[in-house]
Amino acid sequence: MLSLDHPGSLSESDASSPKAGFRPATLPELLAPAGGREQFLAALNAGADAIYLGLKSFNARSRAANFTIEELANLMPLARAYGVKVLVTLNILLKEAELPTVVELLSELEWLGIHAVIVQDLGLARLIRGQFPSLRMHASTQLAIHNLEGVKEAQRLGFKRVVLARELTAQEWRLIHQYTATEGPELEVFCHGSLCYSYSGLCFFSGAEDARSGNRGECAYTCRVPYRIKSEPGHGFLFSMKDLDTSRDVEAFLKAGVSTLKIEGRKKDAQYVGTVVALYRRELDRLATMLKLEPHRPEQKRQDFSGFAQRDLRLDLRYSFQRQSTSFFVNGRYHENVIDLNSPGHEGVFIGEVNAIRPGYIRLKTKEPLERFDGLRIEPKAKAFHALPQHGQHASSDHRLASRKYHNETLQFSLRRFRVMSDRKTPQVKANAGDVVEIEIPANADSMAIGDRVYKVRSNELKQYIEQLTKQNPEAIRMRALQLVNLQIEVRRSDPESVELLCNLSLGQTSLGSVQRILSVEQPQSQANLEVELLRQLSMFGDIGIEAHLSIRGDLNWHVRAKAIKELKRTLKSELLQRREQHRQQAQTQALASLSQPCSGYYEPHLKTSSASLCIKTDRVHSIESLIQISRKGHLKTPVTELIFEPKRAFQSEPGAADIDRFWHECQKQGWTARLALPTVLRAWDMRLLRLWIDRFLTLGGTHFEIGNLGGLGVLRQYCKNLNDLNLSADFTMYALNSQAVAAIRDLGMRKLALSVEDDRSNIKAKLDQWPQTGISAQIILYKDTPLFIAEACSLTALHGGCPTAEVCGYRSLEIENEAGDEYIVAHESCKSIVYGKRAFAITEARQSLQEMGIRDFRIDFLTRDYAVQDMEAVLQAVDSSYPLADSQRHPANFYRHLK
Repeated sequence: MLSLDHPGSLSESDASSPKAGFRPATLPELLAPAGGREQFLAALNAGADAIYLGLKSFNARSRAANFTIEELANLMPLARAYGVKVLVTLNILLKEAELPTVVELLSELEWLGIHAVIVQDLGLARLIRGQFPSLRMHASTQLAIHNLEGVKEAQRLGFKRVVLARELTAQEWRLIHQYTATEGPELEVFCHGSLCYSYSGLCFFSGAEDARSGNRGECAYTCRVPYRIKSEPGHGFLFSMKDLDTSRDVEAFLKAGVSTLKIEGRKKDAQYVGTVVALYRRELDRLATMLKLEPHRPEQKRQDFSGFAQRDLRLDLRYSFQRQSTSFFVNGRYHENVIDLNSPGHEGVFIGEVNAIRPGYIRLKTKEPLERFDGLRIEPKAKAFHALPQHGQHASSDHRLASRKYHNETLQFSLRRFRVMSDRKTPQVKANAGDVVEIEIPANADSMAIGDRVYKVRSNELKQYIEQLTKQNPEAIRMRALQLVNLQIEVRRSDPESVELLCNLSLGQTSLGSVQRILSVEQPQSQANLEVELLRQLSMFGDIGIEAHLSIRGDLNWHVRAKAIKELKRTLKSELLQRREQHRQQAQTQALASLSQPCSGYYEPHLKTSSASLCIKTDRVHSIESLIQISRKGHLKTPVTELIFEPKRAFQSEPGAADIDRFWHECQKQGWTARLALPTVLRAWDMRLLRLWIDRFLTLGGTHFEIGNLGGLGVLRQYCKNLNDLNLSADFTMYALNSQAVAAIRDLGMRKLALSVEDDRSNIKAKLDQWPQTGISAQIILYKDTPLFIAEACSLTALHGGCPTAEVCGYRSLEIENEAGDEYIVAHESCKSIVYGKRAFAITEARQSLQEMGIRDFRIDFLTRDYAVQDMEAVLQAVDSSYPLADSQRHPANFYRHLK
């Protein structure tokens, strides 16, 4: 029996009216990135509470230096000495063939004493939860969790912390925290660093165009490319986001109850890491003093970053890699323009304009101090973009300037020779702010003009300061890599001269068994030393690389001789070595065995010849009417059995739920199964209409739903206490590149799963071979306008210099192209931006070969683009006949190539 009783979600009014006067009980921890050893040491010495890093594989920053297991093991004792947690990123989607390798990696990580692993792949989460339960899991921002319902679903999956989507406002953090403060997972939010144009985890541009999936750590940064607008005047870096900087908004994090502030930047250098960490450390400690909170960081380590106190950290930050800054949506949606049309790269500090030129030299009055080996950049005075609404006819219309910036063809060089004009001495090594300086430029420099702008992009003084900070710490030389175990000792009296010790060994929550030994003891003459000696001798097994966290209880009022304790230590050392290896091998064996589950029979001969069916997905009512027209012609041999409707406010034909009624009644007439799709992104302001649509669909008798995000599943849970009463399917944005992910999605109650449009044919075949035997079937999308970007950031806002309001923008679409001539559409669905290609993803010609693999459920998506009936009919006929569309109409993404 379905229930329409649903507790309230975050409403639009909730999202804009937080409770006033809230004060936190604790200070959030500061989480720093480390792409290599120097960054790790910079984070330690600048005041980080925790550090996250990636290994050489399976992380979303594969092009950073990253760490081997051995390198990580050697750094762990230093991190513990500083009281700093270490988190490891395993935040990509895994392909089928990679599962055995990741199992070996997990069995190694279990013993390193890391705080947590950061995970995107639901299959990996299932594997960790079942086979490596001692590893704590954090839900990556790549899971695109952006509402309370998604947070609750992540908790059900075993995640102890959720890294929320960057697009949330401070009010949303606070309202989510009201529900999670007592029993929910910790909340982690980004406070600083680069921003993606699309929701993290919902960017398909790089994967679709270059086979370099951002969901696999291979982002090609298509958002940083310049584009020309074809449909109206304008060009520039339409999707290049400014860098997040909330260092002036830190109190908002405290008021919201956020557990952790996360700094982006695993590809950034040690100078960036040290400067940003020190800036936020200073702000957090200032607020801690003001609010009388105890900072997390051990007091004895505070002197390590006290040198930063005398520095102008905001200026230092501008000499590290930093674009123009934005607080993004922290202070409200569309509070400011968050896109920099003019530049995709490091901005630096403007120091003056060229006021004189002679061969090989330029002259300017510097606004900032200079010294030898500083980095300088000279840019033409003209802006690199042109947009009529914002800049009128006076802005540059030469799109080549943007191209030069993107390809780093602006003049950038290290300052080697210069002189201060008031002092003719040469050579000079320093100049003060306000000095007129003459600077030697590289011999191959392009022609320059009076008025060109000069920027200081790198500070040699700051570089040297950070290098000193990251030199080898003497403590690290004496430390060995240590693995952590728990050792609980219970002491029981055995006879007048001995006690029995029951030593329980465990790794996290996993028991490694127990060891029982008799220990000779004596009555104490003055003071009992048994507990003291056990703690002193058994806390460290340095020669085998193990540290024990001791817990001792029982009859401790005894004196023990050192020889007896040493003998006990030898026994425990031997047992620890043996148990460690046994546990590692057993964990690997069990995990690998769990991968070899019975397959569903997709390769069975009777399935190869079974009939195929078509499922159509659309977001417009008039597309449903077009489908009916096509169906009535009777030309299609492959029957349409299901229609998925994703209602959108932007395309509503009438207010309310009238479109749901039309959709339902037309499906009943045609004999199609009606399935209601919940939008992948569900923010507080979307919920009023969504509730109306779900209520109406359930009232009409609908039970079939499609889910594209964990948050959508949480929304449906409010309507139906037993999800088995519903027929649920998962859209491709739930991600299943491996059979463990398929099983995880099945465990969530899904009966059907659309495979990712990023996937390649060989991986699909490998995955089908290991497909779970029961409970879930596979669906292949043969045609779709892949949403290359799904974004809250708006290019129209950038072009207009601020939100022009709906009356001005009209949610119009922009036709754009890149330097290679590839064409795309930027559609605006209410205030969300969807970018898709002029050519659609299509593998219609592969239908027959996929059917031979056992696939019989095929899907066609007519979404976002406004399709004419003849265009829809052409696609349906191509699918029906298994022939390709024209190259000018389609691209096959990665189906025939290898997804990196």
